Amino acid sequence: MKILKKCPILVGIVVITIALSIVSLIFKDTVYAGYADKYESGDIPLLALAFKGAIDEVYPWSDIQQEALLPQDVQTDEAPESPSQQEEVTTEQQAQDIQSEPEEAVYISGNDVSGDSLSGNSVSGNSEDITYEFTEVDDDYFTDAVFIGDSRTVGLSEYCEPLDTRATFYAKISLTIFDVFKKEYIKTDEGKISLEEALTRNQFGKVYIMLGLNEIGTGDSEYFKAAYAEVIGKIRELQPDAIIYIQGIMHVTAHKSDADKNFNNEKINARNAAIAELADNKTIFYIDMNEAVDDENGNLEAGLSFDDVHLKASSYERWHEFLLHNAIVR
Repeated sequence: MKILKKCPILVGIVVITIALSIVSLIFKDTVYAGYADKYESGDIPLLALAFKGAIDEVYPWSDIQQEALLPQDVQTDEAPESPSQQEEVTTEQQAQDIQSEPEEAVYISGNDVSGDSLSGNSVSGNSEDITYEFTEVDDDYFTDAVFIGDSRTVGLSEYCEPLDTRATFYAKISLTIFDVFKKEYIKTDEGKISLEEALTRNQFGKVYIMLGLNEIGTGDSEYFKAAYAEVIGKIRELQPDAIIYIQGIMHVTAHKSDADKNFNNEKINARNAAIAELADNKTIFYIDMNEAVDDENGNLEAGLSFDDVHLKASSYERWHEFLLHNAIVR
């Protein structure tokens, strides 16, 4: 009791340190899985997991929030894995993101225009009787396109000038399929608005989506697919005339994949196979840009990435070229 009276602040610090260490230990394989590799390598102390999670708005109760987003009427064939929330892949990745992408920044570029290329065709119409094939287009194809995604899509906006000057980007660091319609992250002159509000205000001819890496440790593939289907359905309601492109999740390098139990290409491939089933090849198409950036073993080429997860600035041209050669014209 004497030490409590003489050094209350010191005692408080000790108690808080112990409490945060216990929380970090309990959730290091679930909620804080995205940071655990740094702890296991000895780069950071155990209690730092809770601090890094708090910085990214990742808390122990994030599990409950994620569970609530799964449609209740969708049944999965497998029991989901223990849900966890990773707002960023690694702390090293965060440092790289911060250098090139301001925190809380949202990237909106290009012009919001209606989809004239669709000539007013509706989702149903006669498209059911037509077989579409991917074809090559020029950059003007993207003047009525919107790209939705996380930090990788942010990079596409930053380092691909032909797309940045034509398309619209509703992208945000750490964005997931679970919160894409939850957060108000799109900046306008009146303040931040939600994706729903943005897609209500503006009509597009093409909608490109790439999400799924940050939440790779949450649930199983069917859990992810169900949440993805709900997002696609919402986008279809708001953009009835748009071609929707589901972009397969980009792989990580072999170095990252072999060392990480969550962020590995086996899990990415399973989730890509699941969301590919959402394509109807009439109004919703699945495209996999991994063929443009993979090595012979199906991993992201090490030389194309600066952190085993994100592309180098010069590497985004491969993604751009892939999009130019894999487009649907109606």
